[in-house]
Amino acid sequence: MAFNQVLIICNGDPPGTELLLQHWNSADFQIAADGGANFLKVHRLKPKIIIGDLDSLDDEARKGVSPDSIVQIEEQQTNDADKAIRYSLEKGATTVHLLGASGKRLDQFLANLEVMYKYSSRLKIILWTETERMEFISDHWEEPLTKGSVLSLLPLFGAARGVTTSGLAYPLRGESLEPGQIPSGVSNAVEDSPVMIDIEEGKLLLVLTHQAS
Repeated sequence: MAFNQVLIICNGDPPGTELLLQHWNSADFQIAADGGANFLKVHRLKPKIIIGDLDSLDDEARKGVSPDSIVQIEEQQTNDADKAIRYSLEKGATTVHLLGASGKRLDQFLANLEVMYKYSSRLKIILWTETERMEFISDHWEEPLTKGSVLSLLPLFGAARGVTTSGLAYPLRGESLEPGQIPSGVSNAVEDSPVMIDIEEGKLLLVLTHQAS
């Protein structure tokens, strides 16, 4: 069974139907992180597995899948998104898409960003909301983007040095982005495509506006 593109549904603010189905249909494997299965049950969607400590899983959602599809990990040292990403990594995933990983509790959203940072050197992890996508990038990043899209580069967990960009309205040329320091990488704009970002040292959180298609 292919594990290249994995979709993980978390128990934060539920995604809209269009965004959900867009990623559901394109994923090789769908995972519900604990209470994320409750939302899927409403849409009559069945994940391949449900994983987590299962403290948020409703009885009705549990009944909708076979016992073999439920992976309970009781340890409390990691959150459910971490457990689901770790499972995906062990199965050989190359890209993980997170839905429902923001909203509800701010601490959980920030923890999910920390988890993304933790695993970002081992696989590509993209967190999606209705209006934005986020991922940690390093070394070289390149992608065709829509002109006018808003793009921010944030040194969330430490400095990034030697940052050079092309295709943006306000280019960076070998500069350093550091927490609380100037220059700021927030609210840049796509001027030409593809956009290219090179980072000599460190990682940046890329936040990009999008529209569900």
